[in-house]
Amino acid sequence: MRIAIEALSLSSKNLTGIGNVTLNYIRELQRLDPDNSYFIYTIDALLHADLPNEKWRHVRYDWRVKKFKYRITDALGVLKGGSEKTLPALSRIVLYRILKMALEAIDRACLYFWLAKSMRDNRIDVYLGFFADFFPLCFFSGVRKIWLIHDLVWKLYPETTDINSRNKKRAIVRNMNRADLLLSVSDSTRNDLVRLLKIRKDIITLHNAADRKIFHPADPKSVTRVKKSYEITRPYILSVCTLEPRKNLATLLDAYAKVHKRVRHQLVLAGMSGWKNTKLFEMIERHPAKHSIIVTGYVPSQDLAPLYSGADVFVFPTLYEGFGMPVLEAMQCGCPVISSTSSSIPEVAGDACVLVDPLDTEALAASMEKILSDRARRSAMTRKGLARSKQFSWEKSAARLLEIIRTI
Repeated sequence: MRIAIEALSLSSKNLTGIGNVTLNYIRELQRLDPDNSYFIYTIDALLHADLPNEKWRHVRYDWRVKKFKYRITDALGVLKGGSEKTLPALSRIVLYRILKMALEAIDRACLYFWLAKSMRDNRIDVYLGFFADFFPLCFFSGVRKIWLIHDLVWKLYPETTDINSRNKKRAIVRNMNRADLLLSVSDSTRNDLVRLLKIRKDIITLHNAADRKIFHPADPKSVTRVKKSYEITRPYILSVCTLEPRKNLATLLDAYAKVHKRVRHQLVLAGMSGWKNTKLFEMIERHPAKHSIIVTGYVPSQDLAPLYSGADVFVFPTLYEGFGMPVLEAMQCGCPVISSTSSSIPEVAGDACVLVDPLDTEALAASMEKILSDRARRSAMTRKGLARSKQFSWEKSAARLLEIIRTI
């Protein structure tokens, strides 16, 4: 077979959730499948993934309209950042904005046409899509289409994405219904597809996993290095996520305010800055233990295992997750976990974690204090978490994916 893999997320310098999922499937398929031919489709450069032989080819969208769009976008940024605010300068900004919007529409149409034509020219049998926001409007060939759905954030929390127009949402649902098969990263997401979008296609759950080369119990020397790097000077509570309202860090801060005098732990918030987080940073500034709160920003992959391994507890009171990868990462690193009863978290955590109502500050505070004051309980949670994490592996999920591709 000739299989196209949409890998748009592998053009980003810093990998996040979807990029890591895409990369791990590509790596495992390279190991498991010596027979089929693969075409890795990106818009910009292919980063992070190495293609081992002629059966793996990179196909890049490189039409001139894309390059022109980038030049106009860069020029607009320069104009907006300039100090000149005269009428001619403002007029140029308006003109460039209009031109940018027009070029974006033309570029998107060209991209769809190029993708369909390229798959026809490359005689693609199966198209596998990983990026939830990218649903091509047409295919000129009889290719079989599979999409992996990570979550329904664009439906439940549209402010976190650029999918805000009604027409774009309709196009996504239409393409889901036109797919030959949908994959979901959890039963929770599969149920959401049916409940919220009324999808009537076959949907197979294919769980994510955490890369064992990255996420594992770290050695003490690595933990010491990372603690020093992020100026962590005491035992600490850890939360790893994008700093945005959906992650419910306000409840964590309130719970920490209730226990910090008794547990004497620092609170480490690790992750990139997200949308609408001004209030979060205002809460930190007003917090009674603000000098014990550390905000790390983006954490490179080599620091994650030591950061998880060094924490006394990982707290993740999220409101919604398609899969809940940080919970699995923490368990795999041997860190006790407190998370939420919402969405997919119970499916990932099993009975290895303490789960609380994400909006119940008192319950979260009580759970934090109980676990932090009981070393034997933390050790037992570590053992259960490590055992639970072994149920998820990229090798198993990729083997199942390959079986699905062969069947379809």
